[in-house]
Amino acid sequence: MKNFTIILFIFFCLFLVVYLFTIDLLPLFLTIFLAFIIAFICLASYLGKIRGILCGLIFIFLPFLLEYLFYLYKIPYFYSPVIKYLSRSEIKLPLTINNLFLVFTIPLLFMTSLFLSQKIKSFSNLKKYHQTFLVIVSSLLLAATFLTYTQNQLDYLNFFKWLILGLIINSLLVKLYKFKPETPETFKELPIIIYLAIFATDALKRLDNLQLLIVGILTFIYLLLLYYEYKFKKIKTAFTY
Repeated sequence: MKNFTIILFIFFCLFLVVYLFTIDLLPLFLTIFLAFIIAFICLASYLGKIRGILCGLIFIFLPFLLEYLFYLYKIPYFYSPVIKYLSRSEIKLPLTINNLFLVFTIPLLFMTSLFLSQKIKSFSNLKKYHQTFLVIVSSLLLAATFLTYTQNQLDYLNFFKWLILGLIINSLLVKLYKFKPETPETFKELPIIIYLAIFATDALKRLDNLQLLIVGILTFIYLLLLYYEYKFKKIKTAFTY
């Protein structure tokens, strides 16, 4: 499974490079789809097959279900869900390219923010309230991706929308956050790398300065965590011998 995941990651990189130099949306869709598959495999490998698959399925269906229910009850920030409306007589799905991307990118965001927050938790070495910390950090990382700056104005509506959904869903899944420490490093790092690569590439192509800043900060945090993790392992090995 590890070799298969690496092969998928190579194709992910190829499609991402093609997307950067073309106006065709197909490479972007293939990139998102491959990223989703890789993150799902890593989730199952890192949490265990049953917990990972269950967690992944919840990430796929629950955000859109909650989004639609909040839209029905006119909760603030939930004005335009992916699924416009459902009725007994007719089902209408606005299957545009953008919404098709969301079907894969929303679960992908949940998965990868969970991985990054898990790494932050390990770095912080929290003894108490670590589950609450995971919920808050993973939800903030998810929501940060939806901050946009247009027409000299900060658009924060989607940020609050996905922060609310993230807090609810991650709170429900907190019992599944039992990661296996013996998991190969590939399954721990790939989702985070994919997360950063996709949004850095998209922000670069659109010249979105705010998104580039967010990705830059997250990349710096990730590299800092990797450095201290490597440093800690090196010190631990030295004391072992």
